Amino acid sequence: MLEKVWRSSLSDFGGNRNYCNSVTKNSPFIYTVPYIQNTGAGFLLERCRFRHSHAQITSRKKGEAVWQCAFARLLAAARSSRRDNRFVGLGEVRMTRGRDHEPVYGLETGAATPVSGRPHTGDEQTGGDEFRAYKEALSNAAIVAKTDLRGRIVDVNRQFCLISEYDPEELIGRPHSVVNSGFHSREFFRNLWAVISAGAIWRGDICNRAKSGRHYWVDTTIVPLREPEGRMSGYLSIRFDVTDRKLAEAELVKELGRREVAEDLLRDIVEAVPSGIVTFGPDGNFQFSNRAFHEFYGSAPKGKGHAPHRGLLSVPIERLPELDDMWPSLRKEDSRRVTKPYIRQLGADQWVQISNRRSTSGNFVSVQTDISGLKRAELQIKYQAEKDALTGLSNRSALLRRLKRYAQSRSGKDRKFALMLVDLDDFKAVNDRHGHDGGDTLLQIVAQRIRSSVRKTDMVARLGGDEFAILLRDVEHQRDVSEVAKGLLESLGQPARLGRRTVVPSGSIGASLFPRDGESPKELLKNADLALYQAKSAGRNRCTVYSSSMRRERQRRERLVEKLREAISSDGLTVALQPQNDVRFGRHHGFEALVRWKSGRRDIPPPELISVAEEAGLICEVGYQVIDKGLAALACLKRDNLQPGTIAFNVSSAQLLQPEFAGRLLELMHRHGVEGVDVEIEVTENVILDRSADGIALSLRELHAAGISVALDDFGTGYASLIHLKRFPIDRLKIDRSFITGMLDGKNDGIIVRTIISLAHSLGFTVVAEGVETPAQYRELSNLGCDFVQGYLLAQPMNEASAREYLAEQQGSWPSLHRDHGSPELPI
Repeated sequence: MLEKVWRSSLSDFGGNRNYCNSVTKNSPFIYTVPYIQNTGAGFLLERCRFRHSHAQITSRKKGEAVWQCAFARLLAAARSSRRDNRFVGLGEVRMTRGRDHEPVYGLETGAATPVSGRPHTGDEQTGGDEFRAYKEALSNAAIVAKTDLRGRIVDVNRQFCLISEYDPEELIGRPHSVVNSGFHSREFFRNLWAVISAGAIWRGDICNRAKSGRHYWVDTTIVPLREPEGRMSGYLSIRFDVTDRKLAEAELVKELGRREVAEDLLRDIVEAVPSGIVTFGPDGNFQFSNRAFHEFYGSAPKGKGHAPHRGLLSVPIERLPELDDMWPSLRKEDSRRVTKPYIRQLGADQWVQISNRRSTSGNFVSVQTDISGLKRAELQIKYQAEKDALTGLSNRSALLRRLKRYAQSRSGKDRKFALMLVDLDDFKAVNDRHGHDGGDTLLQIVAQRIRSSVRKTDMVARLGGDEFAILLRDVEHQRDVSEVAKGLLESLGQPARLGRRTVVPSGSIGASLFPRDGESPKELLKNADLALYQAKSAGRNRCTVYSSSMRRERQRRERLVEKLREAISSDGLTVALQPQNDVRFGRHHGFEALVRWKSGRRDIPPPELISVAEEAGLICEVGYQVIDKGLAALACLKRDNLQPGTIAFNVSSAQLLQPEFAGRLLELMHRHGVEGVDVEIEVTENVILDRSADGIALSLRELHAAGISVALDDFGTGYASLIHLKRFPIDRLKIDRSFITGMLDGKNDGIIVRTIISLAHSLGFTVVAEGVETPAQYRELSNLGCDFVQGYLLAQPMNEASAREYLAEQQGSWPSLHRDHGSPELPI
């Protein structure tokens, strides 16, 4: 197909009429546009027409596009060559050698006979062979298809089938749209058809689709084909695969887009940077400055790199001498490394930090950051570094520096001083009740009272939270510390107004003396803290001065903690049961389970045991072991056909805050076969005042729903209000023993007890009185309508065996009261 082109006459090649007249119908001819050369063996194309491509076409290894261009132009010239409106025969495009052995291209038709009738020479035959080689190369390199006027495929070459993935029989007779990818619009193809339908050549890139759906791009040239009469009979398309080029172009477009976005972003960032940025070229001429720099020094430069750099900035003349170190030096020995930043003051209230650098490309970059706010804050920070923001007192850092200075001083008045630590009592309860604002107000009040209780030469500091420190100078004796502490405790104990409420604060004080109790700040603080701990353990609201025995006591408690850990792991804790009696019906009601521990030969007092457990974080383990043993004892008493009643357990806030507490308690009850109505848990006012009271309330409601009753222990000794009684599922109030002890002495205790009983009954609660030790107390409580009593009047706490005997004796023997187990009966 590619070998044949239409032969036409030369009548339309104006200026070449002589050559046209010499051509006969049967003689071959060669043509060019617009000049024709008669070589004697036929008509040849003028060499200059394709001079730009000769060198490439002669080598078969050169680009396909060159041969395509030359061949397409020859076809176009063949179609346009007519003689007397008659078309004769078919022909071939061939190449021959000119006089200078350079290739010339022509169209040969009919027999290889020259105009003069002589047969072709060997050179002409060589040119034809070489031309056929070129045709073969084109067929292997190009994607070729021939279609009719309607676009139906007439013929395709192997390259077309390879790239389209169709077999020839799948393509012949089908419209060329079989490879349409849908990438191009209808308007694109309308324009293409308009061009080729008019007999012109169309050239462009088209995206086609292979049989598998893969898209590929081809550089396409479509040439109309004509019959000898001049009528178009179809179209010849020559294509080259340019998919890689298109992908590269697309990636390049994306990369250019990304670079443009990056440049815009970089420009926005530089303009948004609050630091001033200015750059100069290697020659010292201005290049760039951002908005922040202009705000520092003046307006922006008008141009780039044409005027001396000092003239490019509108800087007040009085500032110019200050900028000498900012302008780039053109000396070759300038360092390219980043210089050490330095600070320059531009005005009375303006400072900038300047960092200069000469880059590897020779550009000078200066970055200038406004640090005016930092400089203004520096003095404020320096002041606040030694002050507590809430109280205005010195802070821990300032105290430690002063302690160190006093300890190292050789001055007599600084060589004798005392350190006092002051800690507010029950501050957590105040904070929980009045909120952080109320707590902060109390801290401020306390700080003022401490400051007014000591001399101006003494230092007062807040160490954090509710802990304060006093550094007393020139202290000769321990009694001096005691006198200061006495006045301070009196001052602290004055009522303090927190909003609409009044509280009466108190504090505990621990003190250590220099150099008797330590010669370093660390040692003094540690010993004063030991003394403070001793003051709190002794009942709070007092001052304790450090002694060596306190260190021994501290070490003893540390050893006690280790032994408690061993006791818990070895199940070494025991339970004592203290009876509770129903005053209304005169019979046994139940027991309260109390923890007991014997370390070696010594019985550890319960308050100390609880204190050590809380301090060591073991209170939850202790509580679970008490519950387990108490439930086991209750189950055992029931199996002996006794009537032990209910059993009450003291529960800490740490246990109630554990998400698994309710489930674990119910599991223990199920293991021992105990019902919910047989169990009561006791919580103190401090527990329900905890900051995490919401979680505690949720746990209590879950237990209450299981039938377990809830008692509020030590009622009246804390800060609980009626809102707490409404918020929590309370069943019973327990009156603290401190009110029972004084209820018969004509004091207010009797009124308080009567009020609590009345309030409880009004709210639907029952009442338990703790610490009942005399028959008179019992009778008074009975007259006031108290529901249950508990105390040594009934019996002391007992083990399981004693409880079994107690219950057996109580059956049928009530009403009678026993001061302790086995004592004679006392009439009411």
